[in-house]
Amino acid sequence: MIQGLLMAKGVPESVAIPVSRIADSVEAPVKAAVKRKVGKYQREFGRQLRALKRKHPRSQISILMKRAHRLTKKVMK
Repeated sequence: MIQGLLMAKGVPESVAIPVSRIADSVEAPVKAAVKRKVGKYQREFGRQLRALKRKHPRSQISILMKRAHRLTKKVMK
């Protein structure tokens, strides 16, 4: 692929072939990102926070998060 591009730009074949081999070897295969499993605490915390946001939409998020944390601890114990 790169070899064709180099030759189209006027690079001699004696230079284009080794350069294309180097470029092909440098490109690493792209790995798919592994999705992380959401923990029990985080899932419950999200439920509590969403419920609090529905009940108190104008409250500051930091206060709601503290309250959600307390409720989550209570539910999980």
